Amino acid sequence: MIAFCHSGVYAVHRDRIRGFSEEMARRAPHLPLARVLFHGDDGDEARVLLREALRIWPDLAGFYNAGGANGALAEELARHPAGHEIFFVGHELTDRSGRALREGIMDVVLDQMPEAQARRAVDLMLHRLGFLKEPVGNPPIRFVTLTAANV
Repeated sequence: MIAFCHSGVYAVHRDRIRGFSEEMARRAPHLPLARVLFHGDDGDEARVLLREALRIWPDLAGFYNAGGANGALAEELARHPAGHEIFFVGHELTDRSGRALREGIMDVVLDQMPEAQARRAVDLMLHRLGFLKEPVGNPPIRFVTLTAANV
């Protein structure tokens, strides 16, 4: 297993990588996290890093992308002969990640529901400013786990 992220600069990416690493070590110690690769959310860099990783680890079981560049990673993985056999988890449902799920290149997308977050923020702001009279509920907006079966 390997992991990708923008860099070590974002706390949320560090937390995601740490959580992934700890859970893999706990639940699948036979699949160690070999490396964390930093692509800066740059598609070209992500492609190069994945291509090199597939050369170094020809038996790569899968990878987790905690940052952007899912589209580039999916394109590179689709070109690889074993691309459909390598498990790929990433974040954010976009047109490209949805297509990669349907085509069997990506296996799981963890979506933060940005539309719901934006709608909630606007509703809370409008309520605070007096434009919405009824109180706005503010329960946590949970991530949604998407696969080819529910995209």
